Amino acid sequence: MKALPGGLLVIALVRSDKLLTYSVSDKQRNEISVGGMTCGIAILDRNTVVVMLTRYYPAVNSIAIVDIRQKQVIQHVDLTFGSPSYLYIPMFYTDDQLYISSQSGITVTDMSGAVDREIDLGFEPTDMCYGTKAARIYCIDYSEKKLICIDRDGNTIFTFTDTGLTNANRLTIDNEGYVLILSPEEYNVKNFKVYRISPDGKSGEVIITGKQNESKRRRFSSICFQEESDEVVIGINETVYTYKKK
Repeated sequence: MKALPGGLLVIALVRSDKLLTYSVSDKQRNEISVGGMTCGIAILDRNTVVVMLTRYYPAVNSIAIVDIRQKQVIQHVDLTFGSPSYLYIPMFYTDDQLYISSQSGITVTDMSGAVDREIDLGFEPTDMCYGTKAARIYCIDYSEKKLICIDRDGNTIFTFTDTGLTNANRLTIDNEGYVLILSPEEYNVKNFKVYRISPDGKSGEVIITGKQNESKRRRFSSICFQEESDEVVIGINETVYTYKKK
């Protein structure tokens, strides 16, 4: 799930060949067929997103560039590298390049799908996002239960750990450069928290404690920040929760 300028949410539906657009303000929704099973999404500009696609889950096959306003795919691009396919593959776009989570770090491609370089991290980012103001990449290392901040060459800027950060799941960045991490509770499937980590990685605090409406053991979740409304938006399974930033 990503928040476009203007307050529109764009959601890659799990095990589906469609994107869902949803307006939190007026509750309007639309579906856009993208020609393959969605497993990742990144924002190109205020009207356009790129979607990672697979025809079969053993491998990722292509990306689709989608015009959200026109509600249609404007280009399909075959990928020139092999990548295992999961239900969710973290990625982001900056300076005409895609940064895509891989088994040992990040694969950087141009918009033709050709690989430019590999950033070796020694782990597979569970989720990642990019802070444009500071030009930093923030990654979750789930196995080590920590947040890692790197530059675009893979050099570590800081590592953040916290005893409460035991189930870090998804992350985003707010308008002040704080990293927001969604962390569902491991033993109570209905409860979740959002941690806010300072831009320098020196401090963190819980800013949201919530309870979801469902109690499914397997949870599909996402988090993003809407600058126009100053809201944190959390998606868990079929429900979207919004929280006003304090």
